[in-house]
Amino acid sequence: MIRLFLDTEWSNDALRELVSLALISEDGEHVFYAERDPLPGMPSSFVRESVYPLLNRGEAAMKDNAMTHALRSFLEPLGDCEIFADAPLDFSMLSRVWNGRDQTPPEPPFRTRLAREGNLMPSVERYFELNPDQSALRHHALVDARALRSAWIVENYSFDGDVGGATSHGPTMTSGFRRR
Repeated sequence: MIRLFLDTEWSNDALRELVSLALISEDGEHVFYAERDPLPGMPSSFVRESVYPLLNRGEAAMKDNAMTHALRSFLEPLGDCEIFADAPLDFSMLSRVWNGRDQTPPEPPFRTRLAREGNLMPSVERYFELNPDQSALRHHALVDARALRSAWIVENYSFDGDVGGATSHGPTMTSGFRRR
């Protein structure tokens, strides 16, 4: 089973229109990142000032149907997945993209798990404290998904060395830790 870490950004709390969605696997080998094109037209001032400037655009910007196809193409080959997020709305956004406009969308190959137990959220904050370059990019969905992944690893594995090494967001972090 593959563990994936999810984060989404949305336009405002009232309309809850997706802006971007990111998934990263526990081993860092599988990464999905997509942004809506066009972007929602009525973002909150926070989203307009703090989220929109961080967006990649380019190939990451997709029409809704293309995003649904890309997400399915990413997840289906992975097989049985468990997707972690720190907010229930992330799962709602994921489902909207997965389902797309299909009347009968395919059964998702994943289950979801809200990950807020223990010291996970303080570990997310610690990740950003230890990685100021990433803190400057906070509210970019992929940066936030990487932070959640790193926090989960710190909370669920014991390290042979410095925990600071576990908080880096490099593409793989398979050496130096073992399951608790």
